[in-house]
Amino acid sequence: MKRAFAWARRTVLRELDAVLASVDEALVERLAEEIHRAARVYVVGAGRSGLSVESFAMRLMHLGYQAHCADEVTAPAVDSDDLVITCSGSGGTPTVVQLTESARKAGARIVTVTSHPESEGARLADLVVPLREYSADHEEDRSAQFIGTLFEQGAYLFFDCVVLALQHTDRVDEEAMFDRHTNLE
Repeated sequence: MKRAFAWARRTVLRELDAVLASVDEALVERLAEEIHRAARVYVVGAGRSGLSVESFAMRLMHLGYQAHCADEVTAPAVDSDDLVITCSGSGGTPTVVQLTESARKAGARIVTVTSHPESEGARLADLVVPLREYSADHEEDRSAQFIGTLFEQGAYLFFDCVVLALQHTDRVDEEAMFDRHTNLE
């Protein structure tokens, strides 16, 4: 197991590095602009991709943004001043596509993070940030991990990188972020 774990660790880290290194920074800058101009930010995802984008909403709240998980019962109505960020590896997850269509009808701006920029969900978006799967050798659409795992891991780390970049560029004090952290634990 020791050798297998060491191999797995190296493989996962190299694959994640390949995924994140392939992200177009101009698209990240456009994502940041969309977040800055939005009255509220809503996130949409399902499964492990959903967990990644929900974690992003939490950190956006810590940064001082009005952020909501779109499928929560306490989420306010979305409108044309809002941004909806969807996360779906396939770009075709039915619930994600349905919520994206509803957000589009309400006039919200849509950003989609997906490994399939030609997907139905991506076609509904104003901005698409592709997170393509890459092997440790930078071979596109190849991963040693179970299908979708690399996208989900990459999405989680991608969103954390966006948070750190926003914290830096917006000059958000860590203490202010901590003050927004839940105290109902």
